[in-house]
Amino acid sequence: MTTNLFRAFAATGALALVAGPALSHDEGATAGRIHIEGIAATPARSGETSRVTFTIENDGPDRAVLVGLLLPTGEPSQVRGFLGGGHSAAMAGVRIGAGDVYGLGDRTAWIDIGPLRNELPNGATVPAVIRFDSFNVPITLHVGGMPAAGASAARASR
Repeated sequence: MTTNLFRAFAATGALALVAGPALSHDEGATAGRIHIEGIAATPARSGETSRVTFTIENDGPDRAVLVGLLLPTGEPSQVRGFLGGGHSAAMAGVRIGAGDVYGLGDRTAWIDIGPLRNELPNGATVPAVIRFDSFNVPITLHVGGMPAAGASAARASR
């Protein structure tokens, strides 16, 4: 099922190969010939899920496969892909080909982290690791922007 979902998602790859703007306070990260910019997460309370987006540029000769993100507190992460009509699904990973630029965002793919053990408040910076199929990249995760999906409903029920 995941393979078929990935193939369907890859068919819309032309939409995904766009670079998102880097945040003015984002120093980015580099590992070999992989460059990551615009690293941002949505604010979320403990128990909620945060959405992480960024742009990956692969200047290397080989493809790289994004498989997740790890916080020091060990929360689970999941790469999700946009299916249209407000729907998304879990993906095994996102392939970034040699020479490609891939912008993770609401209309492509992103990483969900959670449920969170600790709050990610607006304005916080958190050390994290972006996981690829054969290497990891240490980053600083910048928290800011819109609240996490479902956060309003969770807050309203408190």
